Amino acid sequence: MAFAPGDIVQLKSGSPALTVVTASETEISVVWFAEDVSEFRKETLPAVAVEKLEIADFEEEDEEEDDED
Repeated sequence: MAFAPGDIVQLKSGSPALTVVTASETEISVVWFAEDVSEFRKETLPAVAVEKLEIADFEEEDEEEDDED
């Protein structure tokens, strides 16, 4: 699957929502906000390890977190 800057992805094994910054066929660079330490994090990951999230999936995840509070 091809990824593009701005796509929202997550690890196939589960993770917070990650935003794609750059992408090639084999690797993607992502950024996310780590709320527990109140800072942005970035990482380069193998493209085969992530899957694209649809906006609806991302919004459902936020609603579930709100319900837990």
